[in-house]
Amino acid sequence: MLAAIENILGKAVGLHGASIGPASIMRAVRRRMEECQTMDDDAYLGLLRSSSQELQALIDEVTVPETWFFRDLEPFRLLAEHVAGQSSRAGQESMFRVLSVPCSSGEEPYSIAITLTDMGLSKDRFRIDAVDISTRILARARYAVYGRNSFRGDEGDARDRYFSQTGKGYELHHAIRDSVDFHHGNILDDGFLPGSGIYNVVFCRNLLIYFDRPTQMKAIAKLYRLLVPEGMLFVGHAEGGCVDHRLFDVIKRTGTFAYRKKPVSPADGESKPVAHLPVPAPSASNTISKKFDAKAWRPGPSPIPARIDNKPVVFSVSDAWEALIKEAQQLADQGEIGVARVICEDYLTYNSCSAPVHYLLGLVYEAEGKIERSREMLQKAVYLDPGHYQALIHLALYAEQKGNMGAAAAYRDRARRVMERNGMGVARGRS
Repeated sequence: MLAAIENILGKAVGLHGASIGPASIMRAVRRRMEECQTMDDDAYLGLLRSSSQELQALIDEVTVPETWFFRDLEPFRLLAEHVAGQSSRAGQESMFRVLSVPCSSGEEPYSIAITLTDMGLSKDRFRIDAVDISTRILARARYAVYGRNSFRGDEGDARDRYFSQTGKGYELHHAIRDSVDFHHGNILDDGFLPGSGIYNVVFCRNLLIYFDRPTQMKAIAKLYRLLVPEGMLFVGHAEGGCVDHRLFDVIKRTGTFAYRKKPVSPADGESKPVAHLPVPAPSASNTISKKFDAKAWRPGPSPIPARIDNKPVVFSVSDAWEALIKEAQQLADQGEIGVARVICEDYLTYNSCSAPVHYLLGLVYEAEGKIERSREMLQKAVYLDPGHYQALIHLALYAEQKGNMGAAAAYRDRARRVMERNGMGVARGRS
C-alpha cells in the first residue's frame, strides 16, 4: 500500500516519499482512513484515486508546516536592502511584487508585508502572492490569528505594532492582511501563475527538499520564468545544492541562501535587466585558517547523474545535503566562513552523526577564533570516527598550545597508529 500511496502523492504534488519517511506517510494515511471509517487498504486506495476531495485531505494531512514570523531574519534584512536600493533609483514607482510559495499558515508572507511596510512602501506600491497546496493551511493563513508559537524568531516589536491581542490569540491588523493574496496551487502544474517575469522576489524555502531531482529541476525552471531579470530567489538552508547555477548567481550573504536570476539578452524577449543588487564584500577577518586543507575533508560521492542505465535516479534529501555540504567546504576554502558555518550547523540538525561535518565545522570555528567550540567539534569528530587522522592532529596541536603535553602525545600516538593501519607510513616531525 505504501508504494501506491507514494506514487499517488508523487504524481499529485511531486512529493518524494523518502523526504518525510514512510512512517509519517502511513500515520497520515491511517488518520484519514479512520476519518473515512474504513480500515480496508484497497477500499481507501480506490477512494483516493476517485475522489479529489479525499486526495486533497490526505495532502493536507501529510503537509505539516513548521514556520514562524521572521524565521531566519537575514533574508528579510536582505529584502529590505533590495527595496531600499530599488526605491533610491529615479522613476522606480512600479508595483513591487513578491511570491511566497509554499506560504504555509501565512507567517512568511505576512513577515514580507511587514518588512515592506516598514521600508516605507504604501500598500498600493507592493503586492504579495502567497501559494500553498494545502487548503486547510490556507484557511489558517487567511484567518490570521496566531499563538505564541508563531513568535519565536527575531520579530522585534512587530507583534506589538501589527497585532492585537484577543481571546483567540494575536490577530494581525487588516492593513497587513489586505496586502497578501492567498491562492491554492501546485508549483508543478502547467497553469501555475501563468506569465513570465512578473515577480521581483520569490521566497521558495523548504519546498525543494521534498522533491526528487527531476522535480526539483522542473520547479527551479518554473521559478526562473516567474522572476523579472535579475530578480531574487530565496531558498532554504538545505536547498542551495538544488539551485541550477546556469540560471542563477549566488548572492554571497551570511545567513541567507539567496540567488539572482542571471540576465538575459534582449533577443530572449525579456526587458532590460535592472541594476545589480549591491552585495557587501566579505570582511578582511573572514579568511580561512591556513591549516584548512581542502583535501582533508571528503564530502562524499560525486554528483549523481540524471540517469543510470536509462533509468531516472532519485535525488533524495540526503543527496541534497551532501551537495550542500560540498558547497560549504568550497565556500570555507574561499573565505566565506559565515555561510559555511550556517550550512554545517543546519546539517547537524539533520544528521548529528557525521564526523566529516563536525571536522569541517571545527575548522570553521577555528577560523572565527572560537577555539573551544572548534575543539569540541573536533572531539566529536574523533568520537564518531576514531580513525579521523586530521582531527587527531588538530587536537594534538590544541593540547600542545595549552601545555598539556601528555594529551598531545596521546593524540599523536593515535594519529600515528591510524597512518600505520592505513598504510600511509609513519608521520615524521611535527605536523
